[in-house]
Amino acid sequence: MTRATILIPAHNEAAVIGRTLWYMSRGLDLGAMQVIVIANGCDDATAARARAALPQAQVIETATPGKCHALNLGYRSAMPDAPVICLDADLDVTAEALAELLAPIAAGRAQAACGQMDVDTSAVGGMVRAFYRGWRAHPYFTNGKFGGLFALSAEAAAQVFPLPEITADDEYIRRSFDAGDIAFVPGCRFLARAPRTLSSLVRVRRRSLRGAREVTRMGKATPDRGRTRAMLSHALRVPADAIPVAVFLMVSAWVRLSLLTMRAAPRWERDLTTRPEL
Repeated sequence: MTRATILIPAHNEAAVIGRTLWYMSRGLDLGAMQVIVIANGCDDATAARARAALPQAQVIETATPGKCHALNLGYRSAMPDAPVICLDADLDVTAEALAELLAPIAAGRAQAACGQMDVDTSAVGGMVRAFYRGWRAHPYFTNGKFGGLFALSAEAAAQVFPLPEITADDEYIRRSFDAGDIAFVPGCRFLARAPRTLSSLVRVRRRSLRGAREVTRMGKATPDRGRTRAMLSHALRVPADAIPVAVFLMVSAWVRLSLLTMRAAPRWERDLTTRPEL
């Protein structure tokens, strides 16, 4: 396997960090892969559970919360001149999928790489399930899912790190490269869990939109144009997706409206419904 550093920022992820590390580490060449968990602003057992789940991992603890701060701390300890993988603490991905993700970077075909996110909707209600089915019709996914899990060449990582203190770190990094420099790797599949309630979904989407707008204000324009029109065209071509697309667009409009009416919003609106109580 290609040498690389895996950075896993984790804020109060005691409920899921063990699962993530266990799932990822099966078959992982720990001689080639450096795993760094950055427990940031935690008041739970995230760091202890990370050490117990994968003793070979380096666990960094900081009292300062913030994903970008955590990634910057981890990057300082990363292997020099080696690719960097950024992985959210609540995702399931295998060692084989990570090897697939690194392949185009190792071959010099790309500066960054992303895979295909699968979303587990088995424990959610009908509206949330319909939203994610409509979400799949979004043209953004033609080139994979750059978020939650992605890889950067050593040169690309040096270009974007240290990250500014922003909400949408993944969107900032994605927009820092031309589309032709980012490889979509269909063989790299990883699993996320959908928010279980509609209100939690709205909070997550609100944070995502707020973060994307912040990146736009920094001068990094979105490459995604004409998305609504493309989704409506898809609904006309695939009638079975018409209702899910309508649900997606309705929730998206609700999110935009809620941002307009909110006087202030917390910087981090995280989904707690996928993190069971311990």
